[in-house]
Amino acid sequence: MNNFNFCSPTRFLFGRGEETRVGEYAASFGAKKVLVLHYGTGLDFENQLMDRVFASLRDAGLTWTDFTGIKPNPTVERAEEGAALVREQHIDFLLPVGGGSVIDTAKYIAVAALHEGSVWEDFFLKKAPVRAALPVGAVNTLPGTGSEGSMSAVITNGVLKRSLNDDKIRPVFAVMNPELSFTLPPFQTASGAVDIMAHVHERYFTRGEDNYLTDNLGEAVFRTVIKYLPIALREPDNYNARAHLLWASVLAHNDICGVGRVVDGAVHGIQSEIGGMYDSAHGAGVACVTPGWMKYVYKEDPRRFIRYFTQVWGMENDPYDPDGMILAGIERQKDFYRSVGIPVHYAQLGVKKEDIPTLASTVRRGPDGLAGNFKKLTTQDIINIYALFE
Repeated sequence: MNNFNFCSPTRFLFGRGEETRVGEYAASFGAKKVLVLHYGTGLDFENQLMDRVFASLRDAGLTWTDFTGIKPNPTVERAEEGAALVREQHIDFLLPVGGGSVIDTAKYIAVAALHEGSVWEDFFLKKAPVRAALPVGAVNTLPGTGSEGSMSAVITNGVLKRSLNDDKIRPVFAVMNPELSFTLPPFQTASGAVDIMAHVHERYFTRGEDNYLTDNLGEAVFRTVIKYLPIALREPDNYNARAHLLWASVLAHNDICGVGRVVDGAVHGIQSEIGGMYDSAHGAGVACVTPGWMKYVYKEDPRRFIRYFTQVWGMENDPYDPDGMILAGIERQKDFYRSVGIPVHYAQLGVKKEDIPTLASTVRRGPDGLAGNFKKLTTQDIINIYALFE
């Protein structure tokens, strides 16, 4: 196990009705004037939820400003508008109510409101460290991104999606009521759940001999999604299934499954370019990329894939044909994605074949100029992976 520095300061308030106490929680972290971020869809579910949130803030003696119009794949432009509002109104606390897009926008604003330069250039393009951020709480309504407990925020600027990773933007608390995810459409439920798996894939498929504990933690998260996602799709108001997915979302991305490891990042890097150019669903994108990546890299360490498919998917190891067993396992995973309505071919994400060289050339890379860690990938490698999305 490698050296590691693990920080997870977020307080999680989990269960029925916890959103009605959000004002109390915000006040306990020093909030006086709050920017409340949400989608602003006008749907009955959101209106009723926001009424409860606003009532809780009012009962706690807090004032607030409403900030809506946040879309999936949130943009720098809208986040900068929020930062300007925070500075103008001297807001001291950010409260996103929604999924990862809303929470990530709040994280961007938390940094931008206290920074005089370009947040995109300095922090998302990794030119400088974050020095300060306003506190962020969260009311999470969509299991998947794990942003409610992570150090990450992903924002789109033009056709580029990039991430900021810094412990200063971890939410100070996260309200997690599984009932708030009952009304999610099936595709959003499935996209979020397979994104949970993708977050653990990036940590599980790393080089290193002995990570027994984190291997088992990651495998438990995989099995939880495989078991409870179909139940949540069949029974949208099944509290237990929703609760398991919601908590798995946190464990997958607060890095508890990544301690002692070097995170790979290639699948998310490839998807970021797809999502930035085509505005496609993030969870569906990483699920689509994953099987092609697996096919391309598994020979770097077949033992890792044998363990994964035996422990997670219940495959029987065939010592006489390990390649055949691994490839059959990849097909089983693709069948699972199909069964929950998730695409497995890049064309289903809107990707045009002629755009692939551009998409491959802009994937973020490490200091060595290569993407990923399990297998270091060149631009040609990434192009080759696209040929395996089928």
